[in-house]
Amino acid sequence: MDTLLILAIYAVYKMKTEIFTILLLILTLNSAYAQVDCQKAKQQAKLDFDKSEYSFHSEEFLPIENTYLYVLREYYKIYWYFTDSLGYYNCYDNEMTELLKTKHGDNFLNRARIIADSLETSLNWKKDPQFPGGDLVLFKYISSGLVKRGIKKEDLKINLYIRFIVNSTGKVSNPEILRGINKDIDEKVITIINQMPNWIPGYLYGKPTRRWYVMPIRFEY
Repeated sequence: MDTLLILAIYAVYKMKTEIFTILLLILTLNSAYAQVDCQKAKQQAKLDFDKSEYSFHSEEFLPIENTYLYVLREYYKIYWYFTDSLGYYNCYDNEMTELLKTKHGDNFLNRARIIADSLETSLNWKKDPQFPGGDLVLFKYISSGLVKRGIKKEDLKINLYIRFIVNSTGKVSNPEILRGINKDIDEKVITIINQMPNWIPGYLYGKPTRRWYVMPIRFEY
């Protein structure tokens, strides 16, 4: 075999060996760093537990108004935080979970889910605001109010999108047209919204609450 070819093969073999060694070193260092980081996370969890500062972590998810998170907070004083980096917090949460089991029992997370499921099915736990009589009555209320103000029925064939606040007592305020029909009709709709009777307020976690409400208004007769 040609000497130059032998040298070339040897050089390639040596290069591959060196690359493999470097990769192995990087993996070893990363593993060692991860173990140290995990130990720090567990130690921090113990410190927080001793201070009665309990928390879990995850990537962000919907809905934010989550009954399970509410139960953890209100029943167990456990707060939930969102993070983009889970490596550290996986170790933290695992340690915190084991510590909390010594306080609340091994099945406390399952109990929290059972409580959350029960609350979700209770009356007025989470509910959007509602016009008395429902949407159809609302549409008729607004369209008839426009007709009384000189707007012709044939001008009301386009959906209008509006948002407004319904506070905890059902009072409506701050109406805003998101997609209107024309300036005249839009202004009259704003006037009618401001003068409408109180709504049934929205509920969150069993209590009436102030909510923005966004809706399309379909003028049907």
